[in-house]
Amino acid sequence: MPKLYVVATPIGNLDDLSPRMRDAIAACDLIAAEDTRVTMKLLNHWDIKRPLVSCHRHNEGDVSPRIVERMLTEDLTVALTCDAGTPGISDPGTLLVRACWEAGIPVEPIPGPSAVVTALSVSGFDAREFAFYGFLPRERKPLREKLDAIRRSGIPVAVLYESPHRIMELVERIGEAWPGCALCLCSDLTKKFERVYRGAPEAVLAELAANPGAEKGEYCLVADLSPLPPPEEKPTGLSAAARMLAAMLDVDMDLDDAASAALAAGCPRNEVYRARLRIRKLFDGEE
Repeated sequence: MPKLYVVATPIGNLDDLSPRMRDAIAACDLIAAEDTRVTMKLLNHWDIKRPLVSCHRHNEGDVSPRIVERMLTEDLTVALTCDAGTPGISDPGTLLVRACWEAGIPVEPIPGPSAVVTALSVSGFDAREFAFYGFLPRERKPLREKLDAIRRSGIPVAVLYESPHRIMELVERIGEAWPGCALCLCSDLTKKFERVYRGAPEAVLAELAANPGAEKGEYCLVADLSPLPPPEEKPTGLSAAARMLAAMLDVDMDLDDAASAALAAGCPRNEVYRARLRIRKLFDGEE
């Protein structure tokens, strides 16, 4: 019977390779790899030879159905790998996994090192509740809006990924959006030049600026938002009368009856009039 192994691979240090990873690779008939050259290094390390097919972000939608068709017709066991970490976690793999489930093919996880969990473990932040956001938008306005949404989520710890060429700008934007937060910024986890920066955004930014090699490697950032005060509620732009009328209309009350009820509840007559007029325009398609 065909099967898909979702095989996590080391995030840097080959000593983190596990016997289960090796067994899964050795047992498969085909490897679906994010980058065949990277996966070939693992095969050479184990002295294993297996055919590989490329399954990356730009071709996954096309190759996944073909891989599944081969699995069914040839009764293949396939190992899915990414360059580092776990497939499907800010890496390709989700579409192939989904296609296998939809085709009735069993999917078995082979867990391994994770940059997210590794960074959380050394942060010293209370991570009983956290959210992983992967890579944030690059443009300034969408980035600002996303940072605002993360803060308003109420989740105390956020985990992000960022490229080395953009990390200083991200830390600077975080300092502006989340003043008072604490950061744990990890670079090249498990590798020879692993670095962990911890402190306020401005302190982390200063350490990055002092490091001539800061624009190398990959970054995983953990932010502790728990010291921040609750964000201010944004005004809805609706008067109390308009909100009351809208609520009454939700229960199928006539607009005139809703206006009368709002007046009876003590809403100012001019607000009720404006709200009634605005809602009427919405019904008539004028707004």
